[in-house]
Amino acid sequence: MKVLIAAINREKFPDPVFPLGASYIAHAVESAGKYELQIFDACFEENPQEAFKEKIKAFMPDVIGFSIRNVDNNAFPIAENYLPYYQSMMKVIRENCNASVVVGGSAYTIFPEYFLNELGADYGIAGEGEYSFVSLLEQIEAGTVAKGTIIKSAEIKDINFDTFPSRNGFDVAGYYQKGGCINIQTKRGCAFDCSYCTYPTIEGHKYRLRSPKNIADEIQHWVETADVRHFYFVDSVFNHPEKYSIEIINEIVRRNLQIQWTGFFSPIFNDEFAAACQSAGLTSMDLGTDAFCDVTLKGYHKFFTVEDIFRSCELCRKYGIKYNHSMIFGGPGETMETLAETVKNIDASDPDSIIGFVGVRLYPNTPILKDVGIDEVGIEPEFYLSPDVKDKIVDYLLDICATHKNWIIPGLEKGVNMKLFERMRKKGIKGQLWELMKSWSR
Repeated sequence: MKVLIAAINREKFPDPVFPLGASYIAHAVESAGKYELQIFDACFEENPQEAFKEKIKAFMPDVIGFSIRNVDNNAFPIAENYLPYYQSMMKVIRENCNASVVVGGSAYTIFPEYFLNELGADYGIAGEGEYSFVSLLEQIEAGTVAKGTIIKSAEIKDINFDTFPSRNGFDVAGYYQKGGCINIQTKRGCAFDCSYCTYPTIEGHKYRLRSPKNIADEIQHWVETADVRHFYFVDSVFNHPEKYSIEIINEIVRRNLQIQWTGFFSPIFNDEFAAACQSAGLTSMDLGTDAFCDVTLKGYHKFFTVEDIFRSCELCRKYGIKYNHSMIFGGPGETMETLAETVKNIDASDPDSIIGFVGVRLYPNTPILKDVGIDEVGIEPEFYLSPDVKDKIVDYLLDICATHKNWIIPGLEKGVNMKLFERMRKKGIKGQLWELMKSWSR
């Protein structure tokens, strides 16, 4: 049986992201040892439909794993729904082969029934697909599974698998050159209850941890085989559980891997943790701050306070760690006064950059729906904005961006200079480009 894994994502802001989920599925198929496997990745294709057509006609797969990562670009007020693009890629399949199509990925897991119907796929896998996809291939080959079946996978308890994904067939060098780093996942799941977040829907509420050895083996492999020196830990939150993250850090130090890395962090940690991170090559923290006012932090169900955020920033400065605040403006409880307090506190914390979003993108099965009295939401981008700011927030933030050159707000098209980003990558600059935003703004 011929199997084509197709990573359909085209989003490149702020950098192209290696299709890690698709690579895990591809590795599972590869490890099964009985399928002819090829990869298609749309990310860098100038004409993805034509490139997909050529790939399909040359390979003529029996089954296509159709992996979709994003529902939309989450950029109010210029949000773009990616469904039409996905439909155009599905049309290429139907016009050029008779392959069975299995759709999956994080976007699919959020809206499984809707995507299956709108894409006209044959099967769907919601959740983790490493075992489910291979099992489904066997059922398809045997003719024992009905078209239209949606498999809702159980969480995989041991995510070490036999080894880390090989990423064979994917353009690892291209992602490193154009994206500045290679992504590593240390765990799945998230124990927190942030009101807007889809991680619990996609990965579950309980952490499932890879062994520090397995993680360090993966990093060392890419250091030694591809001279990759920059890594991004893409867990929902790297620094929880803290004891576990320290074990990973210690393994990196023990092996003297000499890497530079970053990741997503909750802005609540102590001096010892910051020092350990710095000793292991941490260059920056992408802080999931979201709001810088205790009222709006409560609205997002955050477990930390404004005081915790300031303390985290202080520790970053102490150890020479650059830091970005990821922000969501206009959420539950937001007023013009809380917005002004947030901006004041951001300025006082002196970050290297801000990456902000206007409004909260609403998704199914997230706590915010109950909080704001909304029963259900669909695939068309829908955002919550506090009634107290909804008519003023865009103009207010545009004014702020005019005097804050290290702010990036995609929905307002501020700080989004993709041509500049691409030029810097071509010059060989690695790591997170936002680390340089403060120096650019001077």
